[in-house]
Amino acid sequence: MEFTDIDKNLTNGQNMGGIAQICYYCAWEDVATFPTVPATPATIEENGVLTGSIAMKAGKQMRSIYITDDTGEFEIEPVGETDGKSFVTHLRFYNPGLKAKILGFMNWAKNENLVFIVKDNDGQYYLMGDDTRPATYAGAPDGSGTSKETAGRRGISMEFVYKTANLYAYEGDIPLTPAASV
Repeated sequence: MEFTDIDKNLTNGQNMGGIAQICYYCAWEDVATFPTVPATPATIEENGVLTGSIAMKAGKQMRSIYITDDTGEFEIEPVGETDGKSFVTHLRFYNPGLKAKILGFMNWAKNENLVFIVKDNDGQYYLMGDDTRPATYAGAPDGSGTSKETAGRRGISMEFVYKTANLYAYEGDIPLTPAASV
């Protein structure tokens, strides 16, 4: 692999924190194929990007979920002992209201194997899930419910985690229409 200098690397000086107000999800079992990790990257940059796109099984697609502004976060946590390092990524966000649709999502997602595509505010995407491991529900870090005061926030807080050996950007397609039958 060819190494290179790593500079400040801010496109047009931009480096806004947070994530977009929409992320995408699906059931892990609905994925036909996942993008691949770099097999023999020629450059250090190629070593940080997945190859290909996620593809869904026939009739399946990814769906979007709304995130209240400034509540969404994609966190990267290094874990492991010496010579055994890996990462746990965390997706945390808040969805307003307590309508049947979000309650139904939580009823389904709490013990389900999932896949997420998360877009940060710099336009880069991250895939949470691969052919070995899904993303899973971890809890409600900012609480959920009606709130005590009339001025309080009513809704659902969620956290999903994904364990991965390496970190990659996702540059593939987001399958938002049902996959065709083969």
